[in-house]
Amino acid sequence: MSNKTYHELICTTSELLGEATQADEALFEIGITEKTAIQPILSELRIRYTILLARLDTVYDQMLQPQKRLVVKRLLEACLGRLLEVKHDLVEIHLSDHTYDDDDALEKLHVTPIEAEPCIPEYFIREREEEVEQRRNFITEVLRKLGYESPKPRPLILTEQQAIIIIQSHERARQGRLRGQFMKEIRLLKEKGRDQKSEMSATAATAIQRVWRGFITRRETRKRKHLEQLLIGMELQPFIESEEIKKAEQIRQHRRTLQNELKKEYNEALDKIEKDLRVQHEAKINEQIGDELRRWFTEYYERTGRLPEFPSEDAGGSRAMFSRQGTAADSDPSKMSPISSKDSKRSKESKDKKNDKVEDGKNKDESEDLKTFKCTESAFLQDIISANEEFEDIWKFKDDGDEQQEKFDKDMIGREKMLKLEQEIRNNVDEVMRGELDLLQAAFDRDRAHKGKKAKKPQKKVRRGGKKNKKKKEKDLTPDRTTESLFEELITNGIIRPYPSVRIDDYFGEKNYLGHEMRKQGIEPSPCLGDIRQLVKEYCILSLGSEAVRNSAPLVRSVLISGPSGSGKKMLVHAICSEVGATLFDLTPANIVGKYPGKTGLIMLIHLVTKVSRLLQPSVIWMDDAEKPFVKKIPKTDKTDPKRLKKDLVKIIKAINPEDRVLFIGTSRAPWDAEQKLLFQCYSKVIQIPRADYGSISLMWRCQLHRAGALSPRLDLSCLSRVSDSYTIGTLLSALNSVLTTKRRLQLKIRALTAHEIATQLSCREPVYAEQEAAAESWWSKTPLERRRQKVLQRLLELEQENEEKAAAK
Repeated sequence: MSNKTYHELICTTSELLGEATQADEALFEIGITEKTAIQPILSELRIRYTILLARLDTVYDQMLQPQKRLVVKRLLEACLGRLLEVKHDLVEIHLSDHTYDDDDALEKLHVTPIEAEPCIPEYFIREREEEVEQRRNFITEVLRKLGYESPKPRPLILTEQQAIIIIQSHERARQGRLRGQFMKEIRLLKEKGRDQKSEMSATAATAIQRVWRGFITRRETRKRKHLEQLLIGMELQPFIESEEIKKAEQIRQHRRTLQNELKKEYNEALDKIEKDLRVQHEAKINEQIGDELRRWFTEYYERTGRLPEFPSEDAGGSRAMFSRQGTAADSDPSKMSPISSKDSKRSKESKDKKNDKVEDGKNKDESEDLKTFKCTESAFLQDIISANEEFEDIWKFKDDGDEQQEKFDKDMIGREKMLKLEQEIRNNVDEVMRGELDLLQAAFDRDRAHKGKKAKKPQKKVRRGGKKNKKKKEKDLTPDRTTESLFEELITNGIIRPYPSVRIDDYFGEKNYLGHEMRKQGIEPSPCLGDIRQLVKEYCILSLGSEAVRNSAPLVRSVLISGPSGSGKKMLVHAICSEVGATLFDLTPANIVGKYPGKTGLIMLIHLVTKVSRLLQPSVIWMDDAEKPFVKKIPKTDKTDPKRLKKDLVKIIKAINPEDRVLFIGTSRAPWDAEQKLLFQCYSKVIQIPRADYGSISLMWRCQLHRAGALSPRLDLSCLSRVSDSYTIGTLLSALNSVLTTKRRLQLKIRALTAHEIATQLSCREPVYAEQEAAAESWWSKTPLERRRQKVLQRLLELEQENEEKAAAK
């Protein structure tokens, strides 16, 4: 794609942004309204911002002009933040973490459910490639020094009897091939000895033609049928990366290389232009501002008979002083007379009466309060509007040719640097003028023959009484150590661990396409694996990947992921780390046994994890078997001391500030074994992985068998998916790997894979039993958000019954 194509794409995206922001602003103008009325608007906005996020990510990834890319990045981050805000509003409306797509909105915007799932921006990793690679290499190097090597395939060890059997089978095969070749040569010699003078009869020729033509026709029919099924999507193309895809990726990589070159030129131009402007204009601007301030001091003194007060730098400096126009009649609200006691009593009485009326109104309109909702104020909407206006004003209609347009604009850099330089010089001149003004005031006081008071610098107001806002700074236990040494220590002790590179989209699963319709009918739908994937993106990846979004978006400090063994909990943790390039800290009870012993050792461990996780952010602190620290009774066979971190987990999680790109993730197979109150104090969000549904299992089989080249018309996928219903995805994948050995893969062209082979392997593995599903369902009903939803539904039902009884009594 050319530069012009991406310019047109961002222009159309700018128009769509204008439509989305208009709908968004109208949403805030509505104020408090019914949930049933505001929910479709929010659902549509969520889909709109998802589409805009994908478009802006494509443009930012491939656009070359460095200054224009800065505006696009602002739009991208603002849209990402606004998407997360809308998500949290929908969660508050439904009182459920799962927000299913509105079918009307999908139809209106011409979007499929797959396109309505948020994408992961490319710049999360692209702009930190060197940093992430250095960390990986450092971890690998430290582990190599410790003697750790990546696992290698074990050599095949055979007994003498097994080796003899293999040699015998190969020898028999060799002799069979020789015997076959010998018999073939004898047959050919016999055929040559026959009478060659006899002519072939017409009947024999017709028979040969009939067989050959039948074979040719059947082959052509099979080809046409195969092409037709490929066309309508009943069969898949062979899993081979096409040349077109490779060329497209090469073009994208070439444009990324050009991006880096243009960005380097732009940064060099920033320094050069700033130096040139300083040489040309610094002395002149310094003198001009100084003369202007001195002239203004003189005019102020002649007009008022006294010297002005010079505002501090925080208050605006000389710019704020000019705006006062030299008047001394400015009223100070802090010097107003206090309210009399009678007035205060009256106001208290009126407030009490109002409160009583409000309480009566609350009791009367409780049902309306439960059915209404007001959107929270957005921290990103104004950024979207301002950045979009800046793009339309400066870049939308700017066209200097295809090549010239992608280079930096010198005039724009000059204007920006000039403003910055002028402000910097003004601040320096203001400091000098404050000193001169103090000297003038002292001389003025001496001339008046009385002791003058110097202009006091504005002091910070001291808050009297109440609790202090400032938190106590944590004592640094390792002030003299470098980040590298702390990093190496945690790697040596196995707290920081390497992880495989996994993409979140490799987590197979279909979405629940009937979720919205079921909610309309008053039925709470069960999520599918595709909904879990989307939830992990929204809660864990999107907010963690961008510093600007993390600072202002709704904060998620900790997430608990629960599910049976083999459901993909560990894969999700690795995918979160891979998508944002995070550092993984492992605080699993079994992993910290014998490390940092004693009370002082535990304090040091917590300090190192919290300190290094902030220094190497983004970071993910992971605890497997998250229920064990809160189990009431520990089995005697458990020697891991799981309750070691019980009291400190809440402190670790609460110490995560909005500006820290740190996330605490717990994974658990049996969270119902823990004390629920303590468990939910730690984890603010809970994601429960459900049993794999038919659609997700069918999708997984189709994709995996297609990649292995084992997908054939003879394999009944529907039957195989039904048989696999009670197993987790991890169990199914392990069964498939057991079936598709190297020998079996070589035989696929001769003998197609059958469902019976996979079913035989599944029969040897443990399914998810009904008792475990019942325990998980019972535990889910006790989670905070689910209990809150049930209470609201129950209260609404009670109010409806009361209203019906009152209506019947009348």
